[in-house]
Amino acid sequence: MRKLFVLAFALLLIAGSVCLIPRQIVNAQQKVSDGQRLAMFSKPSVVRIIDGYIGKVFWSRTNQSYDVSYGGSGSGSFIDPSGYIATNAHVTSVTKDGEDKAREKLFVQFIQLLQQALQKQGRSLSRDDVSTIANEVRVQVTNHIHNVILPDGSSFPFEIKSFGAPVGEGKDISIIKIEVKNAPVLKIGDSDKVQLQDHITVLGYPGAADTDLLAAKSALEASITDGKVSAKKNAQDGSPILQVSAPSTHGNSGGPVLNDNGEIVGLLTFRGDTVNGQEVQGFNFVVASSTLKEFVKQAGATNEEGLVDKRYREGLELYWKEYYKPALEKFEEVRRLFPQHSEVTKLITVTQQSISEGKDKSGTSWVLLLILGVVGILVIGGGVAAVLLLKKKKAPAVAGSQPYAPRPPQFQPQQPFQPQPPQGQRPPMQQPMPPQFQQPMPAGSQPARTVILSSQSPGQPSATSAFGAIVWQTGPLTGRRFDITPQGFFIGRDGNAAQVVIEDPRVSSRHAWVGVRNGRAAIVDSGSTNGTFLNSVASGRIQEISLNPGDTIIISEADVARFTYQN
Repeated sequence: MRKLFVLAFALLLIAGSVCLIPRQIVNAQQKVSDGQRLAMFSKPSVVRIIDGYIGKVFWSRTNQSYDVSYGGSGSGSFIDPSGYIATNAHVTSVTKDGEDKAREKLFVQFIQLLQQALQKQGRSLSRDDVSTIANEVRVQVTNHIHNVILPDGSSFPFEIKSFGAPVGEGKDISIIKIEVKNAPVLKIGDSDKVQLQDHITVLGYPGAADTDLLAAKSALEASITDGKVSAKKNAQDGSPILQVSAPSTHGNSGGPVLNDNGEIVGLLTFRGDTVNGQEVQGFNFVVASSTLKEFVKQAGATNEEGLVDKRYREGLELYWKEYYKPALEKFEEVRRLFPQHSEVTKLITVTQQSISEGKDKSGTSWVLLLILGVVGILVIGGGVAAVLLLKKKKAPAVAGSQPYAPRPPQFQPQQPFQPQPPQGQRPPMQQPMPPQFQQPMPAGSQPARTVILSSQSPGQPSATSAFGAIVWQTGPLTGRRFDITPQGFFIGRDGNAAQVVIEDPRVSSRHAWVGVRNGRAAIVDSGSTNGTFLNSVASGRIQEISLNPGDTIIISEADVARFTYQN
């Protein structure tokens, strides 16, 4: 028996030392918010579009030529790796209208310049003056600018593949194409599933961000704003229109409007009317993705993700885990496939620097596998040795006697030491969340809901709720009670990341954790997009806080669901 005890003790020491290694590997995962993920995945697909004409007007009365120009800029996004881009019809209408229409616009620009010059002298042009000048000038087009500007500064002329109609005349959609391969694309979602108060994100190039106070390269950086769906309306021709609260202005036209899955649910198309000559934010309108799909089909585009999208996302996931060497391979492949990619050059530089500083964690997984393999062999070998030793020690029983059966030792599970907070105080907790609650779930695994979910009614006590329970007061789980255990559970939108699931886009994939901290029931926000609140949204977001009986926790600033803590 003494040999068995020594063998068991040695195996426990080896297993205990190995358990320290996974913590270091798991902690390599960088904490990345849902908003940061959406931005990094989406930015490379968003482009700037410039459409206009440059010309000269020769006026015989003065025997001089005057430089004039006409056009504007908007936004768009790749929806096919072959270079197809979705934008508004009014963003590309100058090219669609042709050169004759452009000469008329250039003449109008010339008249406006004359009017401004005369006003300084206290004079103005009459309608007859304009008619006379029209017979005295010759308008010449010198350049047609119809370019797509990629985030790295590359410029490509575009060709219109399908076209709706500008604002007020029909469906404000234009599908254009440039000559590139392996472009990063955004998937088109289902606008019919959008609900009021759904969270949305808008990407584009608003003219208000093109201030002279910024460096010239800043014009290549897309702006990201967010808001919610305020209303679902219809255009004059009956096409569905979404009203959103996300701030946007001139230059945002044609930019993608994304749901929380990073899918296009529409394109920003026009804003509300001015009040006293001023733009009013929070009243912007979106042509729905159901309309967009009609023109994508007409243009012959597919909206399928390509190899660049897959490799880029794989590289980011490795990068966020600090697995820099394999991440670098993915990023370099992306740059080879699509040299104009807006993010990989910066990521390659940062990744190379991290490797040179010894921060790469990708090799530690092989060490872990090796040690686990050795431990497995030792455990199996020890078990076999123990069985053989027991057989060898076992003696035949004497006739008429009972064989000796030693009573197995009674082990009681030990509770880890939990220091208690000072009496009367309720400070926010400063220590980090235990590493076991920070681990990402293994691929393909399912959360163990049966350990957490309870079928008891709110008023029924639980024999296992030593630390109390939460009872849902509003939302899809109303009336459900969940016992709080030391290991805790996550609340979130994604069943692969959370054990208590609320399927609402305003709830983050892993929104908050409820468990035991310092011997008390507690809630910790998991970096959620829309926040977690105590008793009132007006009280501000919480990060980490212990719970008192009667406390009400609100999930999301939109008050998606509430629960109270009962002890």
